[in-house]
Amino acid sequence: MDNSKIRKILFYAVLFSFFVLFGRDMQAQGISVNPLKSVADSRFSEEGFLKVGGASRLIIGLYELPNDDDRLAEIAESGFNLVRVPQERKALDRLREHGLYAWICLGSAVKLKDGNLEGEQKLERIIDQFKSHPSFLVWELSDEALWNVWWSRFPWIFGEQQRQLRGHIEKARGRNSQADTGKLLSLLREADDYDERALWKKAEAIYDTLWEKLGVKNPHPDWKMSQCPARADELIDKIARGCRAVRRFDAGHIIWQNHAPRNTVVSMRKYNRAVDAAGCDIYPVPFSPTSGHSDLKDTNLSSVGAYTDRMRQAAPGKSIWMVLQGFGWRDLSEDGKNDPDLSKGRRPRFNETRFMAYDAVVHGANAVLYWGTHSIEKDSSLWRNLMKTAKELRALEPGIVGERPVNPPLAVADETYGSVDEKGPVLMLRKTGQDWVLIAVNEHSQGISFKISKLPEELEGRNLYRLYSDEVHLIENGRLHDGIRGFGVHVYATSRRFENE
Repeated sequence: MDNSKIRKILFYAVLFSFFVLFGRDMQAQGISVNPLKSVADSRFSEEGFLKVGGASRLIIGLYELPNDDDRLAEIAESGFNLVRVPQERKALDRLREHGLYAWICLGSAVKLKDGNLEGEQKLERIIDQFKSHPSFLVWELSDEALWNVWWSRFPWIFGEQQRQLRGHIEKARGRNSQADTGKLLSLLREADDYDERALWKKAEAIYDTLWEKLGVKNPHPDWKMSQCPARADELIDKIARGCRAVRRFDAGHIIWQNHAPRNTVVSMRKYNRAVDAAGCDIYPVPFSPTSGHSDLKDTNLSSVGAYTDRMRQAAPGKSIWMVLQGFGWRDLSEDGKNDPDLSKGRRPRFNETRFMAYDAVVHGANAVLYWGTHSIEKDSSLWRNLMKTAKELRALEPGIVGERPVNPPLAVADETYGSVDEKGPVLMLRKTGQDWVLIAVNEHSQGISFKISKLPEELEGRNLYRLYSDEVHLIENGRLHDGIRGFGVHVYATSRRFENE
């Protein structure tokens, strides 16, 4: 896997406690989380599910391409249908043998400057190699490209520049008076303060002055946060040009962008105009109040749903593809693996893996893809849990991609001891054929009892089976009453055919 991605996500934990770019969640901002707008693209269903062979499909993907064909067979049998592969036809041939589809990252080849004929020709050569392969499905753009505009500057701007300047000030003590040294250190503290307050132009002016006063050449004079918005716009322009070229060379396949769990909705909206599917990665386990992958107020498991909503706001009318956690944070470094405190950076448990997948789905995700499995053992609990979750989702696929009711049901929590304020589980109700599927996801950390009302008349007098349990609920007066564990998931259906055998 790309080491740059590992470095980035390790940096997130430090970044979160040091500097929060965007600290309000969507509801605190008053941003609407209305149902996903219809996707006006014949390659997708109205709900945004990619059509494969004419049928709407829930995409369940894996970033890792196993070397072992038996492992490929396992993931196919478990319900995965999409795997990331390198730009090699033999990799697609392997997937075809197992009935799997492939996505390929085009990387920097899509970042086209105006008039770059050579770049277009290179892009066309790449596309022509794979577009006709029966297992090829999706083009991917560079991972977290918009965030990288900012992140590429972070190590220098929020640490290394200050360290080097302080070192040069200390070296100059011998030729400067104590008063002059004090003034330089005072300027450095002032610049650091501006930096942490996001007053970047003020900070940059002082840093430039310090380099000049010290008579030392700034090794990165153009690495300035104040320039990042303009650089982001330049990237957006290049990506839009590149995506137009991709569609000229291959109109039959979609373009997908994975973002970091960062950036503003406004910036991502501009970027996402060029793509067909967009989403972000979010890896919240284990929860910690001082560090984490999410920079929203919600840093818990439910941040998955919050970021899914955010991606829908950032990509209106697009298919939403969320990248979920297939690793433990301690798996990504030797220091982490050797830490005697096994709770630090632990791997997600089954109930957490299951919750995150369903939380994404009920908030409108059309695809869930897992990153990080390259770092875990294939006989581990986490690997088995990922396979189990995928099997469950695949068995439920007809319901997930089914027909939305005209009027959605309503869930209200009963009175309880916590700060629940009547917020019941997040619901998703769909019809497939003569059957109905109802998913309830409790985003509270505590268990709650709740009432569901306004269920369709078609369900009146029918039984809803709670899948993977012995419970049966008779629908009367359009209502259902039940209780659910903290961060729990209930799936109800009019038939047990949606259970994975």
